[in-house]
Amino acid sequence: MSTQQNIGEIRNIKGIRRIAVWTVVIALVITALIGIYTIVSGELGETQSKVMLTTLAVAAFSVLALCHLAIVERDVKAVGWIGIGMSALALLTAAVLIWWDFGDYSYQPGGIYMNITKTFAISGLAAVSLAHANLMLLLQTAPLRWIRSSLSVALILIAIVPMLVIPVILTDGNFPPQSFQDVYWRFFAVILILDALCTIALPVATLIVRGQNKQDTASPTITASSSKAVTITLTGVAASWVNSQALASSQTAEQVVTSLIAVARKK
Repeated sequence: MSTQQNIGEIRNIKGIRRIAVWTVVIALVITALIGIYTIVSGELGETQSKVMLTTLAVAAFSVLALCHLAIVERDVKAVGWIGIGMSALALLTAAVLIWWDFGDYSYQPGGIYMNITKTFAISGLAAVSLAHANLMLLLQTAPLRWIRSSLSVALILIAIVPMLVIPVILTDGNFPPQSFQDVYWRFFAVILILDALCTIALPVATLIVRGQNKQDTASPTITASSSKAVTITLTGVAASWVNSQALASSQTAEQVVTSLIAVARKK
């Protein structure tokens, strides 16, 4: 993939993020307006409540999409797109459940309704878990090895949570067996505690370490040897990114930087 293609992909992702942010804002504004109207009028009709729930569902989907989009520029971008797909499925099934016509006898809750409910619960749980994992994956470039190793443990814990809950949903609560429920849910609680610990501790530790590294690392140097030549020394993440782009596009690091400057000048 060329540098120009990478830049185009980054622009597209930024555009999608911008749309997601505005979707959240608009959905929350609509919900607020409905809430204000309800307070002023003293009435909350069925249609108003359904519109409010739908806009909240759209806002929730957009927030999850922002979490998934956080890593689509990295090597693990497939996980981000899977998360967006799960979020879209959760939004679709949520909309069906919200607008389900309970007043029509032919639409009374039955097998189809329960299947849609289970699909919503499973896809929603998967979307939230993937969003959690995608945000944690931002730490994969942490400067210390123990943080990266702990990240692997955190991702395993995140994966265990839906694996323990989904069987309960599929069996309508008949799993785990009565004799095993106490141990099962105690184990689930332990996993949640460890998951929360990793979620809080790892980002904080990464911020502290990176803050110390910024103080200890010299700033990139720029040397102007003449009016026609400039030497730039990159370090850290910037140097790694340029080198990876050069390797992927079969170019030199200098050619990659030159291409970026050429694109920037065309804006």
